[in-house]
Amino acid sequence: MLRRLVVLCAAVTTLSACSGGTTTSAAGEPGAAPSSAAAPAQVLKLGEPATIRGEGGQPLTVTPTGVYFYRGRTGDALRPAERWWAAVSIRVEATKAADRLPPGATGEWQVRQGSRTFTTVGGNAGNAPWVGRVGEGVEQVAPGDPQVAVKTFDIPKGGGELRWVTQGEPPVRWSMPGRTTGSGLDDVKAVMRVG
Repeated sequence: MLRRLVVLCAAVTTLSACSGGTTTSAAGEPGAAPSSAAAPAQVLKLGEPATIRGEGGQPLTVTPTGVYFYRGRTGDALRPAERWWAAVSIRVEATKAADRLPPGATGEWQVRQGSRTFTTVGGNAGNAPWVGRVGEGVEQVAPGDPQVAVKTFDIPKGGGELRWVTQGEPPVRWSMPGRTTGSGLDDVKAVMRVG
């Protein structure tokens, strides 16, 4: 038995030496050895669900389902500080037990464009015509009773990366289209039709 263990250890040592001991990054370039920190997940597409931890620790399935862009009209008293207001619809479902999205101090929705990050409180996001007139937050979500929240951003252009950021964890990321598309924004469109 001891002899088999010695042979096995020698084989493992030989394989390690043959590999050269260098790890490769996702881009195929030499990189550092993997750390204990989790690597950020791939970028999802609009409409693809992801599981996050709710405020009470329960799993929640979140799915960005649509995006709506509005530039404002000439002569409007309030317009986007950057260039565009973007409303993003986010479907939230409880999978095991009731919970809610963590509050702003713990979790936050963001849009990343290049080196810049935009939040729901940046620029004139709070002054978009639909803010205060559509469901913006999600209270307690029970299994079988999904809710839709609308998150508004003030951004310089369409596109970028929508992110859910939780302290101490890699962000959950979705590719955000550069034009109005998707579902879940009927309330926003209704506000815009009536003024």
